[in-house]
Amino acid sequence: MNAPKLSAWDEMSDLDKGAALLHVWKCSWEGVSYAGREYPARYLESPVLMALDRVAANKHARAVTGGWDAINNRIGVAEAERLYDAALEADRKRILGGAS
Repeated sequence: MNAPKLSAWDEMSDLDKGAALLHVWKCSWEGVSYAGREYPARYLESPVLMALDRVAANKHARAVTGGWDAINNRIGVAEAERLYDAALEADRKRILGGAS
């Protein structure tokens, strides 16, 4: 049985892109080890990405973005902030059980 193909950046939903950005932002500020433990990539929409364990999700987030600076150079700061903010809000709702 073949493992499912993991999404490339251009194949990901906006919320999953934002989830990757949440993780790589913390990596850039706190380091990969700390971010991996305390701020893992928590994908929000793709069943395949959501099924990844913490280590695999974190590696995927770093791989598809190339890191915070690289993705900002590629998509622009405004787009990175839009995606980040959308995922942050969705993650907060998930944590609070859908409450605003």
